[in-house]
Amino acid sequence: MAPDQSNESMWNELVELVNAQFESAAFRRLLSLRFSKERAQFYTIQFAHYVGNRRDCWGFVQGAAPLDVKRSVWRHEQEELMGDAGAAKPDHVTLAIREGAAFGLSEEDFERVPPTDAAITCFYAWHQLARSRPWLEALASSAVLELRNSDELVRGGSLSKRIGDKLEAELRVPRATLVNTTEHEEVDVEHAQLLLEVARIHARTPEDRRAILRGARESLLVDRCYRGHLAEEMAALP
Repeated sequence: MAPDQSNESMWNELVELVNAQFESAAFRRLLSLRFSKERAQFYTIQFAHYVGNRRDCWGFVQGAAPLDVKRSVWRHEQEELMGDAGAAKPDHVTLAIREGAAFGLSEEDFERVPPTDAAITCFYAWHQLARSRPWLEALASSAVLELRNSDELVRGGSLSKRIGDKLEAELRVPRATLVNTTEHEEVDVEHAQLLLEVARIHARTPEDRRAILRGARESLLVDRCYRGHLAEEMAALP
């Protein structure tokens, strides 16, 4: 089937939106901060809570989607939720906790330290997008964060790659110990294609394409608030 030019145009706009995230004040500040051990600990614990929020949101998206899209979401989510026994990979929340060992964190630290108040507010905002919007818009609100983390789409490297580079360079942490960061550098390239695959089948009208772009823009707005908050909290740490 020949590509639908309207969908290709929409996809190109999505790619530009995720690249623009890295030019925002919030992302610039986060990526300009030098990582100390304390900042890495804070970021790693909060990232584990963020990963849990992603599992919530994809579940809400899956519940409202058509059957074929439910299957696509489950293929996307299966490893994130359950790991890959054949490859000896745990689920992604466990990966986030294991990465914390590189910065002197224990599993108990992740249980003891809750998400910040502002993080909870952002998580509720993402929940609202996933639960209350029409399914195409809800899908886009979650999928666009995978686009933002794809090395194939983001010029200069995804967020996971940039954070991994900083941790390696500034804390002298071996890349092999960054098990969660490295995993997301790899899998989100594949996961980013989910939205395009769904759009090729289900985005049939201009309104469908507007819904996808609307869900993506609003999720990226929350993402900027969240990253800006992390930067503010990290800047206050030694």
